[in-house]
Amino acid sequence: MKKYTSVILLICSLHFLAAQHSSVDILRDWKFSNYDHGAAFQENFNDADWEHVTVPHDWAVKEDFNFTHDIQLTMVIQDGETTPKYRTGRTGALPYVGIGWYRTNYTVSATELEENIELLFDGAMSNAKVYVNGAYVGARPFGYISFHFDITKFLKAGENTIAVRLENFNSQSRWYPGAGLYRKVSVQKRNKTHVKTWGTFVSTHQITKKKALVHLDLEVVGEGKCTILNEIIAHDGKKIAQNSKDISLNGEAKLSENFKILKPQLWDIKTPQLYTLKTSILKNGTVVDTYTTTFGVRSIRFELDGFYLNDEKIRFKGVNMHHDFGPVGAAFHKELFIRQMKKMKEMGVNAIRFSHNPPAPEALDICDEMGILAIDEAFDEWQLGKVLNGYSKHFDLWAKEDLSDMILRDRNHPSIIMWSIGNEIMEQYQHDPNKITSYLNTIVKSLDTTRATTAGFNSANNALESGMASTVDVAGFNYKPGIYHKIREHYPTIKFYASETGGSLSTRNSYKFPVVFDTLQNKRGTSVHTELYADGQPGNYENTNVPWGYAPYKEFASQEYNDFVYGEFVWTGYDYLGEPSPYHTAKSRSSYFAPVDMVGLEKDKFYLYKSEWNEDTEVLHFFPHWSLPEMKGKKIPVVCYTTYDKAELFVNGKSYGIKTKNKPAIPEFLATDIKKEASGGTTMAQVEAYALVWEQVIYEPGEAKIIAYNKKGKKVAETRRVTAGKPHHISIKNETQIIQEGEVAVYVVSVVDKDGNLYPHYNKNMKIEVSGAAQFLASGNGDPTNVQNLSKPTRAFFNGQAVIYVQSIAKGTIVLKTNSEDFEGTNTTVIVK
Repeated sequence: MKKYTSVILLICSLHFLAAQHSSVDILRDWKFSNYDHGAAFQENFNDADWEHVTVPHDWAVKEDFNFTHDIQLTMVIQDGETTPKYRTGRTGALPYVGIGWYRTNYTVSATELEENIELLFDGAMSNAKVYVNGAYVGARPFGYISFHFDITKFLKAGENTIAVRLENFNSQSRWYPGAGLYRKVSVQKRNKTHVKTWGTFVSTHQITKKKALVHLDLEVVGEGKCTILNEIIAHDGKKIAQNSKDISLNGEAKLSENFKILKPQLWDIKTPQLYTLKTSILKNGTVVDTYTTTFGVRSIRFELDGFYLNDEKIRFKGVNMHHDFGPVGAAFHKELFIRQMKKMKEMGVNAIRFSHNPPAPEALDICDEMGILAIDEAFDEWQLGKVLNGYSKHFDLWAKEDLSDMILRDRNHPSIIMWSIGNEIMEQYQHDPNKITSYLNTIVKSLDTTRATTAGFNSANNALESGMASTVDVAGFNYKPGIYHKIREHYPTIKFYASETGGSLSTRNSYKFPVVFDTLQNKRGTSVHTELYADGQPGNYENTNVPWGYAPYKEFASQEYNDFVYGEFVWTGYDYLGEPSPYHTAKSRSSYFAPVDMVGLEKDKFYLYKSEWNEDTEVLHFFPHWSLPEMKGKKIPVVCYTTYDKAELFVNGKSYGIKTKNKPAIPEFLATDIKKEASGGTTMAQVEAYALVWEQVIYEPGEAKIIAYNKKGKKVAETRRVTAGKPHHISIKNETQIIQEGEVAVYVVSVVDKDGNLYPHYNKNMKIEVSGAAQFLASGNGDPTNVQNLSKPTRAFFNGQAVIYVQSIAKGTIVLKTNSEDFEGTNTTVIVK
C-alpha cells in the first residue's frame, strides 16, 4: 500500500497541547470516504479510489446547501412553542448526517515500539470508532471532546494502518456541528516512564507584587528509580525556580511540589504574561521524558459585587462563540481563530463563552496569549434532550468522563475562569429531579477548586426555586435584563452574570424603511417587523428581534443600574452556520445575531459595542450608508454610535442640529415581579441613551457628515459618507501580508466607484481563480440567505462585498484573480514563507 501519511516532528515547544512530550507527530494526510465501507477498518482494505484530504477536515461544508437536509420536527420552548413545528436550516442545510471513514498510514521503528505511543484526537465529529491494523482500539461518541488511546500494543515495526469511523445522525444538533476529523490528530511517542497525558495541574496562590506561590500536582507512570526535575521558566527564557525529587515508580504515582516566584509578572487582560513549567524525568542521569506546561500567575475572586482579577474588579464584556469559521466550516484553523479574536478585541471584548461545548485546545492557547477570559462549557444537554439524537443519548454513560477530560485537558489555562456544566438544560423545567447539577458540580470540584462552576439558565425562576442556580458557584442567566434587581432582592447571596444577551437581528449594510424604534411585540415578545422582512434581510437598525431577544441598549441600561451583575456575553460574537432564527422556514442557513457577520465583516452594531466597551479607542460611526436612491426626498433616521459627548449632523452642508446622549436614571423596562420579565421591545428612550439619533432627516444624494464635540463645544472629530458613483472596479484587500505554509489567507473583495467608495448595491456573481503558492479554499458574503456552494470558486457579492479564503501549499507568492461580468481584479501581495 502506498504510504500517504506526512508527519511533522515537533520536539520542544507544543503550546497547542498545553504540554510537550518527547516527540509528537501530527497526522495531516488521510484518505476519506463518505460511504459506509463495512470492512474499511481492516489493514489491507483497498482504499485506492478514496479522496485524499488534509486534517483538520470537515466533509459536509464542501457540499451543496439543501433545505431537505436534517428537517427537524421539534418544539422549542424558548420560542414559546406549544406544539412541534418543522424547522429547516437549523443545522445549516449542509449534509453533515452520515458515515465517514478516514484511513492513514503510520510508520514506527522496533525501538519506538519499546516505548509508549498514544493516539490523540482534539475532536472528532462524531461517534468515533478507532482501529489500528484492523484491531478495535476504542470509541468516543461526543464529537467536541478531546480523547486519547494508548496504541502501543496494536502497532508493529514498519508501516501501520489507522482507521477511524465517524457517524452523525439526523436531529443530532441545534446548529451546524461539522463532520469528520475537524480538529488535529496526533501521535505522541515517549518513554515507558513519562508524565501522564494531561497529568499536570499548576495553580498559583498568595500572590503579591513581591512573590507568588506555585503549586504543582503531577502524575507520572513507569517503573524503577528516577529523578523528577521541575523548572519554571519565564517568558524571556530565564529559569527562575526549580526543584528535584528522587522517587521509585511501580505503576502510577501522584506528586505535589511547591515553588516561589519572586516579583511575579501577572497574567491579566492587558499584559497576559505566561510562564512555562518544564518537567523532566531522568534515569541514571539521562533525560527520558520531558513535559512542558504553560501557565499564568493570576488571582481570581467571585464576590457579590463582581468578579475580580488580580484584585481589580472586571466587568465581562463578553461574547458567545460557536466553533465554525463560516464558509470554512468546522475544521479548526488557528489563524482564523486569531482573526476572530483580533476583531473581538477591537470591539472591546475581554471574555469568551465557548458555546456550547469544549473548544479546540488551540483556541484556549490563543485566549491565554491574547489576554481573553474564557468560560469552558461542557454540555448543551443532560438526560433530557432538546433534539432527538443529541448528547442526552450519551449522558448517563459518558458525562463523567467527558467533563473530567475537559477539565484535565484545560485546567492549566490562565484564561479559564469558570467551568460551565450546561446551557439551558431542560432539567430546569422539572426542577432537576435527579440532582444532576450537584452531580456535575461535584465532579468539577474533585478536579479543580481554583475556579468557579457555572451554568447558563434561561428559565431563571425555575433555576432559582429549585436550587440549581445556587448549586453552582456563579449562575448565568440568559436574556433576563428586566429582573436582575429582583434576583438580587429575592436571592441576596446569588452571584451571577448574563450568560447570553441580545437577540436583535441584522445583516451588513441592509436598511429597511420605514424604521420604527418603538417596536410593538406580541405576548411572547416577537417583533411585528419580523413578518415584514420575508426576504430574510431584517435591516440594520436593531429594531427587530427574536421572541426571546432584545436590542443591545436594554442590556447596557440594566447592567448600569445593576452594577453587581458580573457583565454580559452577547449572543454571539460572529454569525455562525445554522440556527437562522427567526427564519426557520424562509430558506436561511445561518444566524443573524452578531455584530460581525459570518465572513468577519462588521455590521453597524459592531460600533455600538465598540463605543461602550473599548476604553482605548474613540468611536464615531453613523449609518445608513449614503447611497439610497429609492429614499430621495424622504425622511430617514440617522443613527450615530460614538464615544464623544455630542455631535452635529450635516447633509450637503445643512445642519440637523447637535445631539447628546440622554441616559435615564432608572430603565423603564425593569420588572416589578421576579416571575415576570418586563415586556416591550426597543424604545426610543433606550436608543437615545446609547446613540445619537436624528429621526427626521431628508435624504438627498451627496454628503452626510457628522462632527463630534467635547464638553466644551470644541470640534474633536469628523466622519463623512458620500453617495457612491457608478461601480468602477473590484478592490481586493488582503488582511495579512505574510503567512506560513499551510495557513489560510483572507481577502476582502469590494466593488467600488472611481474614488474608492463602496458601491453597496452590487450583488452580481464573480469567478475566483487562485494560483501560485496557494489554492482556493472557500468564500462567502455574509448573506444568511445565500446558498451558493461555499467551496466552489464562484460567489455573489452581497451589498458590494465578499470574502475569499485561500490555503497556502508552497512557499512563494499567492495570486488571486476575480472577475464579474463587469470587472476584473488581481492581488499578488501575500507571500508564503
